[in-house]
Amino acid sequence: MKKTLYSILLCGLALLLSSCEKENGKSYAGYGGNTESTMRGVFYAAVQDAETVIKVLPGKSKNAQAQVCAFETSVSDVTLNISFKVAPEGLAVYNAAHPTEPAELLPSSAYEFVSNNMMMARFNKTSTYAKIKITANGLEMDQLYVLPLVVDKVEGTDNWELAQQPYGFIKVLQTIEGPVGGDGSMEFPYELRTVEDMVAMGEKLIAGEKVYFKMMNDIDMAVMPPSDVEDPDNPGQFIPKKWVPLNLGAYTKGIDFDGQGHTISNFYCDYAEYPSFFGVLNGYCHDVKFINAYVDVKSDARVGILAGYCGLQDATKGIRGDCARVHIQGTLDHTKSTKYGAGGFFGFMGTGAAYACSADVVVKSKLNNVGGFAGYCGKVVEIVDCWTTGTIVGNQRVGGILGGTVGDDDPNVPIRIANCYSTAKIEASFGIGGIAGYLAKATALPATVEPGNIVENCIAWNEEIRANVKFSGSGSDFTYTPGTPAAGDKSHYSCGAVVGYCAVKNTLTNNLRNPAMAYNTNIFFDYSDAFSLYDMPNSSPAIPMSPIPVDGAAHNYPYHGTAATATTLTAAAQSLGWSADIWDFSGDVPTLRPDAQVGPVPDVTAGGQLPGFDNNDL
Repeated sequence: MKKTLYSILLCGLALLLSSCEKENGKSYAGYGGNTESTMRGVFYAAVQDAETVIKVLPGKSKNAQAQVCAFETSVSDVTLNISFKVAPEGLAVYNAAHPTEPAELLPSSAYEFVSNNMMMARFNKTSTYAKIKITANGLEMDQLYVLPLVVDKVEGTDNWELAQQPYGFIKVLQTIEGPVGGDGSMEFPYELRTVEDMVAMGEKLIAGEKVYFKMMNDIDMAVMPPSDVEDPDNPGQFIPKKWVPLNLGAYTKGIDFDGQGHTISNFYCDYAEYPSFFGVLNGYCHDVKFINAYVDVKSDARVGILAGYCGLQDATKGIRGDCARVHIQGTLDHTKSTKYGAGGFFGFMGTGAAYACSADVVVKSKLNNVGGFAGYCGKVVEIVDCWTTGTIVGNQRVGGILGGTVGDDDPNVPIRIANCYSTAKIEASFGIGGIAGYLAKATALPATVEPGNIVENCIAWNEEIRANVKFSGSGSDFTYTPGTPAAGDKSHYSCGAVVGYCAVKNTLTNNLRNPAMAYNTNIFFDYSDAFSLYDMPNSSPAIPMSPIPVDGAAHNYPYHGTAATATTLTAAAQSLGWSADIWDFSGDVPTLRPDAQVGPVPDVTAGGQLPGFDNNDL
């Protein structure tokens, strides 16, 4: 009799641990009656990744998910609201099926229902997920615990019953050792070793949560893994997969990407929506280098090599992007797009920050808001201790670090650029600067508004700023040459060594320019005498910037900073007091130290942990 009972329990448990999808379309006589039963719902609990033991460090937390599944072909013609309860009696069922490794009941101190209101849509056989927070409190080390779940309430119908084996089991182990390859938690990040691991990241991200990854070695993405699509020209061969940006759709998939100082080489993306590595960066990217990256924008998208968007402009949505010690060398071709916003890192920075990062990039666009680091910014943005070089080509609002701002900025959440330099060659029509192209408001003259933007201790070490550029073609046929303006029209053409078009009440402090900067002879449509470089003192809302007026140039609001007296960029940076803990001053051009301690983004420890966090929620 005992043997028969054990066989029945084991068979039921095996069925439970199969996915809900595998149960569809089968006969379930013996589980809630025969298939001709008039019951509309025969329910059981199913735990996501039921075979996986959740390993938790002492005092730390992780989340588990479970849902309700139904055996019947037609569950209900109305939407059901369902909840779980913990079923201690289910422990005996689990242990009967696992006699060689019995478990103990997970104590109440170690779990909490974060959400326990599941919806099963009409005619569906699976519900949405409940979320259970598991915390290693009051547990013995390396003792296996089980939390049995069972359906408690069903709202919407009384015509339901439990399956013969109704339990779902969450398995928990308190340990100091992580699973092989990691599990995506803060304590045990997923380990990235191959191109296949990189491609699989997208499947591991979870909406509304933060998932952790760390690189274990350099990864060359020149050869992508094969897809399941056969190459029609080569029978038996399969077309390589293309990179799909990691966070698209609702943009709520959080990530902590730790490069651990490793390199990603030959990254390529031409995906239609925000072609880039992240798509929308919602989380923290740090300690990684991209070499020979190429992003080809074939759709209308605002784009950077790292992400199209860094956070979102609406800070209330809780989607923020931060990066530290990230270095990018590559090309962004934005010449086929009709949406402005292109940058070496980001097309648009909405809510987020960058610290100790660099971009050695070629960024080409025919549109406005183009930058060596970011195309344009929204509101809560900080770029500190960063540098750019390469070539930046755009139409208007083009800068070595930042192209421009958008909308009417809030002075309570300013855009701040500090301790940055650019040596990039900048070529555009007008509204261009060595650091930023446009720092004003959209609806009023720069002389009348106070946007609250801050540029301090920056160095525009660009060799050349070339205005009056004319574009033709796109992609590989894209070219740009000096244009032919209408004679005498100088009303809109403002360009500056540091900022091209600047509100006079911005805070501008201790910014330098290259004393040998080539302020191109064709600049401002042959008005080089009228629009010359000159030193400008610090300014603030209390002491507004005072550009020298030029007759006929109503929109001439350049900011040139002051000419550096130092003969090298390193000496100029040292004269501004840049930190030797962040910058390496051993050469004529300063570089960033790989161990630069910057923030306020918390630095990842050697164990892959962020201090002050007790779970993997955003």
